[in-house]
Amino acid sequence: MTSERHVRNSLTGDRTVAVQASVVHGGVHITMHDGSRPVPRQLPAGVRELFGREALLARLDELQPNGLAALSGMAGVGKTALVLHWASGAAHKFPDGQLYVDLHGFGGGEPLRPQDALAGFLRALGYSRPEELVTLEERAAHFRTLMSGRRALVVLDNALSADHVRPLLPGPAGGTVIVISRHHLSGLVVRHAATAIRVDPLEERAGLGLLRTAVGDRSHHPAAGALVRLCAGLPLALRIVSERITRSASADLDGVVAELADEQARLDVLDTQDDARSAVRTVFSWSCRALPDHEADAFRLLGSHPGPEFGQNAVAALLDIPPATAANLLRSLTRKHLLLDLGSGRFGWHDLLRTYARELSNRTGTAVDRQAAVARLFDHYLHSTDLAGRIVMPHRLRFSLEGRPVTLPDLRSRDDALQWLDLERRNLEAMCAVDDPAFDGRRWQLAYTLRDYYFLTKAREGWLSTHEKALAACVRAGDPLAEARTRNNLGMVLVEMGELDEGAKHYRRARELFEGLGDGHGRSNALVNEAAVLRRRGDFAAALRNQELALKWYRDNGAHRNIGITLRNKALVEMKLAHFSDAVEHVEEAIDIALGLDLELDAAEGFGRLGRIHQRAGDRPLAEIAFRRAVHHARCCGSKHEEARALQELGVLAASTGRFEEARDFWSAALNLYGRLGSTEGGAVAMALAQLDADH
Repeated sequence: MTSERHVRNSLTGDRTVAVQASVVHGGVHITMHDGSRPVPRQLPAGVRELFGREALLARLDELQPNGLAALSGMAGVGKTALVLHWASGAAHKFPDGQLYVDLHGFGGGEPLRPQDALAGFLRALGYSRPEELVTLEERAAHFRTLMSGRRALVVLDNALSADHVRPLLPGPAGGTVIVISRHHLSGLVVRHAATAIRVDPLEERAGLGLLRTAVGDRSHHPAAGALVRLCAGLPLALRIVSERITRSASADLDGVVAELADEQARLDVLDTQDDARSAVRTVFSWSCRALPDHEADAFRLLGSHPGPEFGQNAVAALLDIPPATAANLLRSLTRKHLLLDLGSGRFGWHDLLRTYARELSNRTGTAVDRQAAVARLFDHYLHSTDLAGRIVMPHRLRFSLEGRPVTLPDLRSRDDALQWLDLERRNLEAMCAVDDPAFDGRRWQLAYTLRDYYFLTKAREGWLSTHEKALAACVRAGDPLAEARTRNNLGMVLVEMGELDEGAKHYRRARELFEGLGDGHGRSNALVNEAAVLRRRGDFAAALRNQELALKWYRDNGAHRNIGITLRNKALVEMKLAHFSDAVEHVEEAIDIALGLDLELDAAEGFGRLGRIHQRAGDRPLAEIAFRRAVHHARCCGSKHEEARALQELGVLAASTGRFEEARDFWSAALNLYGRLGSTEGGAVAMALAQLDADH
């Protein structure tokens, strides 16, 4: 046996690597690498051209080396396409590789486990036996080791949550990471300082650009803009309809737009024949499957809300939960890009998601649950509108309402009430359009309570629409009292719109119904309304007869506000007859009643009428005093219409006395108010201003 101390080693010639050892027993196997390491290029193919994403691409360009971005947006909005397009142009920044994994957080099956995603990454990085690393922590640690110092890009697509991707983050010096999710991953922003990037649907111009690349010259068709809007700027939807148009020689934009305009069929049009995973309905369903059960149920029931937006009180009523719980739910669905945060505590839908939610509401759950939810929503809106109306017009006839008051808004002033009505107007009108016999009583009552707001703001289209639907509900319900009240209000808006014959028909039928019911108050109201039509037709004697009959009932029954209203109307007839002293006497009595009852709107109308009587009688100074008082009271009650009318007449008085600059100021202010109201009454003011400018 050779002694260890007699062992000697020698090398001759050129050698690259040598191992010096003492005595080695057994075979020696030395494995050497060639010094290079794998450079994975895993990114899938992307789209060649993007539209309307310049700002988002710039934000990705701004990512620092080893930075982290959390990119979120609704299903089908083009998140992955954006990242892949950017990454293909930024490949030079990542010479050590590009890793990509679809985590299937929103697919039809189970999400990919982080340990399985790590196994794929480790293999791509040259570690051939990741299964030897048993625990998630071992794999994550080894991944961080292999990524350390690499100038690489890691794209984690379809992440379900921050916890889903946390083990896949390569560490502080392990490359740039982009996480893509349908949820806003606030955990990554808070704990890992990720840059949050939100991807929104395309604006119309960008959508037209996408359409142009797919369908060519047909994108210049007049219907192209409507097509983009009906697809709600969603790139997935636009690509689906584009493929359909190009696939069929007979398909045209007009036809596709007509199909998309049918909300019930819209998602069917946005289907794919050979790839269910790419259909809009399918990708939306994956978003819902990822929700906790209580959020999935809430999303489905929210589809029963007929309006375009909502706040926490309405949602609390619909879902029968406390308002604070509703607020948390809305924020959660917003973070998951299933709702839009509209600001000021208001939330809404992306158009196609609203269509999907409504379809889901009708397709799943029970009709009983759905009807109970809508009934609660009706109760919230009906009693809240009644509360606002009592503040705006405290002396109007009121009666018991259906349902029970739930989650009422905190309205403490006239301004509060008007702001709430302005905010909720479209929702209230949508509720009136819910065509279900179960809600006929609530529908006509909601329209009735809205009349105060419509009368004040002169929003006549909404007034007409809600009351036409209310009338149909009353007739179907067989409720003659409801029908009579609704016809009175419907006749009023028709007369204001110049439809005297139609208005007169409703007034006459309302009076007949009230007489049949023995309702003296309702009959008197109808008589006064009929008198307004008779006055406009020039039948002053008949108008005065109606007014006298109504006044007798009002005086006998102490209906003070109605006395004032009727006296104002009677004064108009007397002004037409040049009975100026009688007209002044009656309108001043009406003003005294309004001021005694603290009715600012009635006072504004009264002073406006007094100004016109004095103006017709030739007493300009008294007319100007009255119109200025009208402006004051109109501003107190928020009636832009009465304010505009008084300012218009002040302009006439100023111009007639040579005060042209004052006239210009009055008319300009009136024109602005008419414009804000969307009223055609501003046309005469605009002509007067133009003539004034031409002459002076």
